[in-house]
Amino acid sequence: MLRAAVLMLIAFLSAQLAFPAMAEKRVALVIGNSASRNVPARAIPGNDATDMAARLDELGFDVVNGLDLDMGALRDTVREFVRRLEGADIALFFYAGHGLQVNGENYIAPVDASLRSHLELDFETMPMNLVLSAMERATKVNLVFLDACRDNPLVDNLARSMGTRSGSVGRGLARLGSGIGSLIAFATQPGNVAMDGNGRNSPFTAALLQYLGTPGNAIIEDLVQVRKAVVEATQGRQVPWDNSSLTGPVILKPADASDAKAEEQKREDNAEFELMYWS
Repeated sequence: MLRAAVLMLIAFLSAQLAFPAMAEKRVALVIGNSASRNVPARAIPGNDATDMAARLDELGFDVVNGLDLDMGALRDTVREFVRRLEGADIALFFYAGHGLQVNGENYIAPVDASLRSHLELDFETMPMNLVLSAMERATKVNLVFLDACRDNPLVDNLARSMGTRSGSVGRGLARLGSGIGSLIAFATQPGNVAMDGNGRNSPFTAALLQYLGTPGNAIIEDLVQVRKAVVEATQGRQVPWDNSSLTGPVILKPADASDAKAEEQKREDNAEFELMYWS
C-alpha cells in the first residue's frame, strides 16, 4: 500500500512538472534598429531581432516585433507591448541597435536620432527604464536582453555638444537595477562596447539563439553557456554580464519526452530504494 501510494504521488508530480509552460502567457518585445539615418547603418541588429523574434515564437511567446523604428514607431511599438502585458506570466524584452548612457541612465536610439545637441536627448531617444518599469509593474517574471553596447557614433555627437560635461556620456550601457523577479542580461560588461561580429548575428545574439530555451535548462544555465560561447568567439574580449533577482528557476522549454521519462524512472527507482531501506 505504501509503495503504491508513493508511486501515485510521483506520477502526479511528474505530470505537473512535465507541462509547466502550457498555461503560461508569455509576451515579448523585440526591437532591432539597423537603418540609422544620421550615422552609418549596420545590418546585424536587424538580423539579430528578426532571428530572435522567430526563436521566441518557437518558445511560445506572443511577440511584438519592431524593425528600424523611428521615434514615433518606437513609442507605438512599446505601447502595444505594454498593452499585451496584462495577465502575462513572463515578459521578455530584446533590443539590438544603438544605445547610450547619460548620467547613468540608458537610452534606446531610434533610427531618426541625431543628437546634435544634448537638448535633444529627451525628444530623440527613449529611456530603457520606461520599458523595464512597465514590465515589472505587470508581470512577476521579467527577462531583458540588451545587445545595444555597440560602438555608437551618436555618443560622439552628444559628447561634442555637451563640451565640459561630456564626461557624463558613457560608452556602452550603465548597470541597471532590477526589481524582484527580473533578469537583465547585457552583451558585455556595463560600460564596455560589444562587437558586431562578422557573420549574420552578433556574438551575443548568436549564442542566445543557440542556447536560449535549451530543453530542461533554467535560464541561468542557458546564460552560462551563452557567456562561454561569447568569450570563446571573441577571444576573451567580450564577456556577457547579467543581473538577476529571480526567485526560482525559469525554464523556457521543458525537457522532451524521453528526458522526462528517464527522469521519472530515476525518481521511481529512488522511491523504491527508500521503501526498501525503511522496510
